[in-house]
Amino acid sequence: MSSDGDAVEHNAGYTYRQAWGPSARIEARARLQGVMDDDHDLMSLVDAAARVVRELLAARTATVTVLDGEAYRDLVKVGDLEPGEEIVSTERYPMELYPEATARLLARRPYVSTERIDEIEQEHEQLVPPTLVSCFMGVPIVADGAVRGELFVTRVVGAPQFTADDVEVAGDLATQFGVQLGALLAKKHVDDPLW
Repeated sequence: MSSDGDAVEHNAGYTYRQAWGPSARIEARARLQGVMDDDHDLMSLVDAAARVVRELLAARTATVTVLDGEAYRDLVKVGDLEPGEEIVSTERYPMELYPEATARLLARRPYVSTERIDEIEQEHEQLVPPTLVSCFMGVPIVADGAVRGELFVTRVVGAPQFTADDVEVAGDLATQFGVQLGALLAKKHVDDPLW
């Protein structure tokens, strides 16, 4: 562990932080801000942010999902995708199928799995392939004072579980993304009913 409180572990080609010291947290926010400062259209911003978050959290996948009426809809999914995991733009996941996750997100609180993926509730089975993922978390994306979606990240089998620090950093990054998203929507006068 460094004097700053950072601790890392290398496993299966990923670098996992066991602790996030102050300088690592500042660096993470700066990396995300760096890609968001570029002149992006909405989808490019979402894609760039998802890629940075995936790398920072040593995630197998990072997905940005929007709340679309009474359902979730994936906008961008990046990472080590298997056939069949690609986004189908018309696919929607009714919120009623995910009551615990939805309640937490709408209350602006993250959710995280702390169990083996093959022991999780039926609620997440269709979103998380049990043979590929060891853990997952979702954090709310808030823009203009409202929950607009979630950042959903997964880790590979054999990877360490997400730590409380990981969840906190993911929440910070989702908040930062939400602020930038709100500014982009206002600046460009984007009239996207999903955001």
